[in-house]
Formats: sequence, structure tokens, C-alpha cells
Amino acid sequence: MELAEEGKIKRIFRARGKISYPGAVCHITQRASGKEPLFLEDSDYLYMLHLIKDVVKKFKLDVFCYVLMPNHLHILMRLSTDNLSKSMKDLFERYATYFNKKYERKGHVFGSAFRQALCFSDNYLFAASLYIHLNPVRAHIVQSPTQYRWSSCKLYARAFNGTTFIAYKFILKMLDNDIARARGAYCELLGSSMGIETQEVWEEPKALEYFRIRILEFMPKIISAEHESKEEFIDERKLEEKITQLRTKGRLRSPETLKARKFLIEQLRARGYALDRIGKMLGVSRQAIHKIIS
Repeated sequence: MELAEEGKIKRIFRARGKISYPGAVCHITQRASGKEPLFLEDSDYLYMLHLIKDVVKKFKLDVFCYVLMPNHLHILMRLSTDNLSKSMKDLFERYATYFNKKYERKGHVFGSAFRQALCFSDNYLFAASLYIHLNPVRAHIVQSPTQYRWSSCKLYARAFNGTTFIAYKFILKMLDNDIARARGAYCELLGSSMGIETQEVWEEPKALEYFRIRILEFMPKIISAEHESKEEFIDERKLEEKITQLRTKGRLRSPETLKARKFLIEQLRARGYALDRIGKMLGVSRQAIHKIIS
């Protein structure tokens, strides 16, 4: 199962220049300004959950999991349209207005613009869900992730027959189509992952990559990486070299050339280039790009 177009990119961290397109799977992080708290009372957590639910409906998002920590939050979600900035602006501005009004304060509630990491593989999506649910344990708030009230972890770990706006079954079914068995496997992974020490993603953008690698080391049978490409997100110099090499081949339509062209399109899209600009760089039309990535 592929969550993005089949390609080479696994995860792209974006503090600026957010990337938004239909089907994009995003790990969103946001934190309070300085050392200020983001939530002071239970009603604050509940109001943020109310806003997330409202934004999911309003902007047609799929939220796979979340955690609301005292001074920051994580949301793992998928876009259905090109509306990332609009949806997150709606969410965070409404909460900031609520928070300032309730506590009779002025100024910024959030430290900066939200941060985005694009997930281009199932392994990263799965690792992100574990990483998010283990936040309260890493912060020494609880001993087990299921003990924390303000996350989606219980949906993954315990039987649930009610309704929810969290699309938790999407990730669980990566483990087993039988949800009960999938929950058991997920709980096993949670327990095994608790000993992994890692930094927060806003302090170290590669924290989730390290976390994912460690998971694959001790649970290779549950999350197999055998279908993952060995080629990572390449640097600017290598990208320019590959573009030059491709352009010298002209309009050849061999399978190798088409594969190389698709790879470069994905690399450029991950950097935020518009399709028109990509077409000029690669010497192909916008229509040709759509055919290649479809």
C-alpha cells in the first residue's frame, strides 16, 4: 500500500514553505510561545479537540492520530484537497483567540508557524503514530501511553465500538485486517518502543528517522522495509546533475527515462516547486507531468 506516488522520498521536514496537495500525509507539530503552557485546564484540551473535529469536517481531512501535550501538540493527518495552510490557520487562530480571551492575555499563543513533515511511506506513517503516542511517556507524565487522556492512543490499544473522527483503523489495518489482532500487535510495538530514546522533532528533524530505524531493528516482521527504496531525498548538487543528465537525453520514452523523470518530479514537488516550474526545469509539458505521476 502506497500513501503517496511510488517514488524515492520517505519523509520531508518543512519548517517553512509548506507543501500542500491532495493526498499529502502530514505530521503537524505546533508548540506554545517560549516556556508558556498551551493548555491549563481540561476545558482547554477539550476545546482544542472540538476545534480539530470541526476542522476535520470543514476541510475534509483524515486525522490518523494526535497527542495534546501541556505545551505542544502533534497531529498526523491526510489532506483531501490543497488546503493545508487554510485548515491549520483556521485551527490555530481560533484556539489562540479562545485562549487569550479566556485568560485575559495578549500576544502570541504559539511560538511560531506550525511545522510540517511529509510522510511518503507506510513505514514513516506507522513510526509517526508510535512516536506521537509515546510523547507523554518521554515527557515522564505517565508510565504507559494508554494512561494519557489527551491522545488517540486508547483507540489503538483498547476495544472501541463508538464513533470518532479519528481514522485509527487505517493505520491498524497495516498490521492486520482483524482490528482485534491489529490492536494486540500495536500494543506490542508500543511496549517495545518505549525504551527508544529520541529528541523532539522540532529540536532534531531527523528524530523520527532514527526512531523508525530502531523500530525496524527489533520488529522487522511487523513493519517490513523490504519494498522501501534505498535512494533518499537527494541534495541540491545531485539533483542538478540528474536534471542535466535527463535533459541531454531529450524526449526519449524508454522505461528507464520515464522512471528517472518521475523521480525528479517527486524530488522537485517535495521542495515545493509548482508543476509549471518543474516542466520548464525538465523540459516537459504540464500535461506530460500529470501523465507521469498518475
